[in-house]
Amino acid sequence: MKQLKKLALILSILFTSSISFAGETMIGQVNGMMCIKCQNMVTMELIKVSPTAHVKVSWPEGVAVSAFEEKSNLSLEEFKKAIVGTGFKVVKVVKADEFITDASEARNLIDY
Repeated sequence: MKQLKKLALILSILFTSSISFAGETMIGQVNGMMCIKCQNMVTMELIKVSPTAHVKVSWPEGVAVSAFEEKSNLSLEEFKKAIVGTGFKVVKVVKADEFITDASEARNLIDY
């Protein structure tokens, strides 16, 4: 019984440590979004080009985020092209090796 508990502990540590390092996020600084309709246009386009991504777009923050639980299936150029295709200007795009869906945190990475 003691060995079973030890094995369960080791497996849980291995499982949680691998999750904490998994993920990738693309963040774009987007100029021109003025309302929720603008935000929704960008959101829908990003979902269309990468349905597996967790997409968060915030017009007040001026950011578009596509977060992936694993590695992205989207290149930075494809990400940018999807946003530009909605009529908005992409000022900057960054990639983070972590899973980020919070718009404020994403904006901080863009500003860094």
